[in-house]
Amino acid sequence: MDETVEIRKIARLTAEYMISMVGLLTQSTGMDPTDILILNAVAAANVAHLLEDPEKVGVYWSKGMTIPFEARRPITSLAISESLGLPRETCRRRIKGLVAAGLLERMPGGLMAVQERADPVLMATTYAANAQLFRKLVRKLRKHGVEV
Repeated sequence: MDETVEIRKIARLTAEYMISMVGLLTQSTGMDPTDILILNAVAAANVAHLLEDPEKVGVYWSKGMTIPFEARRPITSLAISESLGLPRETCRRRIKGLVAAGLLERMPGGLMAVQERADPVLMATTYAANAQLFRKLVRKLRKHGVEV
């Protein structure tokens, strides 16, 4: 198969998944999509070092646990701004609101997502919906001949 065609298929199908996920999060939380993006970027960055090693993160996941606060690493607002390609001032302003809402916490070294304050029922429902959307993405990729 032509590599360009495969890349287009992947791009279109993953864009559909991302749009569906943002819509789900926007509807379920009532949050602005930019705030959702920043909050999720911080949360992902906080545990990125653990995700590199399935054994490290597996200890928590096998028990159905949220990764403990002390196992996470903070990230700076500048790093979030740069990783998302958002203006620094936009990130600063949005982060200020997320901190005020109790969803992010400032600490030495940067920001931490405060998942412990999230509604566990909403989190479980969102995780299940994300899993369903991701499985749908994988099925569509395979249906269109993309090796997964």
